[in-house]
Amino acid sequence: MKKNYLSKLLVAGVIFLLTACQSAVQPLNTALLTSGDTINGVTLATGAESALPLWGFCSPSQENTPIRTFNCRASELQTLAIGHVFLLAEEVSANSDGSDLVWDLFIDNQIVDLESFGKFEYVMPSMAKSPSSVREVFRKAIGWNIVMTNLNPGEHTLAFWAHSATDSHSWLVNLVVEPAVGTDISSIPFPPKF
Repeated sequence: MKKNYLSKLLVAGVIFLLTACQSAVQPLNTALLTSGDTINGVTLATGAESALPLWGFCSPSQENTPIRTFNCRASELQTLAIGHVFLLAEEVSANSDGSDLVWDLFIDNQIVDLESFGKFEYVMPSMAKSPSSVREVFRKAIGWNIVMTNLNPGEHTLAFWAHSATDSHSWLVNLVVEPAVGTDISSIPFPPKF
């Protein structure tokens, strides 16, 4: 009788502990972000061909870490193509054509449905791998057709992960969106007097 009571008490204790742990953890929103969705004031859309690439606003990565980390600063007036950032690690395409890779993107801890945005092709410069008189070559690249629009001042985290059965690559982007700095045109007399 005592064994039965103790086992029931043990099961009840484990269930109580699991319930307490679950309530302490913030619930994860399992809905995938798609085009038109807004997260922390930023709207996701397609149109990467006409947007500025995010990596143009980033400092070099910290190479000596398992996760390549980039610090980026952009103005709230920008529309940023964020699908290019996958191609910052040339080792991804050096080992394979990338078709075996599974890609994941999290923006501010929310997962993005990359397939719903689709891909686009573009040309990017690349340094020649062997000594050559031609220092820079161009290669065809494929990126995700995803842009961040309606940027509001603040901080965002983008976590990228490309993995296969034999390979894994991770990037972490700390993006700071700064307020636009400009002239208040209401104080300029019209027509201007010279």
